[in-house]
Amino acid sequence: MNTRIIAAALLLLASTGSSDPLLACGEKWLMGSRGTRFHRPAPARHAAILVYANPALNLPRALANVPFEATLRKAGYRPTVVTSPEALSSALGQGGWDLVLADVSDSQAVSSRTQNAKAPPIVLPLMYNATGAELAAAKKQYQRILKAPTKNQSFLDAIDDALALKSPTQAKAGE
Repeated sequence: MNTRIIAAALLLLASTGSSDPLLACGEKWLMGSRGTRFHRPAPARHAAILVYANPALNLPRALANVPFEATLRKAGYRPTVVTSPEALSSALGQGGWDLVLADVSDSQAVSSRTQNAKAPPIVLPLMYNATGAELAAAKKQYQRILKAPTKNQSFLDAIDDALALKSPTQAKAGE
């Protein structure tokens, strides 16, 4: 009886100190010493984002329900918000932006201002309460569109998708 208890204790001690994957059914992703994959932090994102919130258009209203600056900072982005055309010109003149978020009405003008830059940023237009026809017309003109109102995660997903369009050589040239 004592040998069974000692053998069980040794087996238990050996199995808890192992760092090999647990190969039980349904537990293939669980490591005995590291916890689950869900506990791993997401990779940090390092992109400079310029938000042109023209008060005469819908972007400020669309982003009022989303704590977008805190959400972007928490994800590792560096957001900067400008509200006037003069501040936009100054910020674009400084350069170094990876993405510019603007209302769909302003996005064409912003795109034309950034074309001459050494590493032009991706322009992500935002549409607020758009109809299906308006959305279809905008999708023909732009590669990615952010449809508002939105939630934090879909907001981040749209920015991630837009930044994925930027080629690695463009990203390195902008740094």
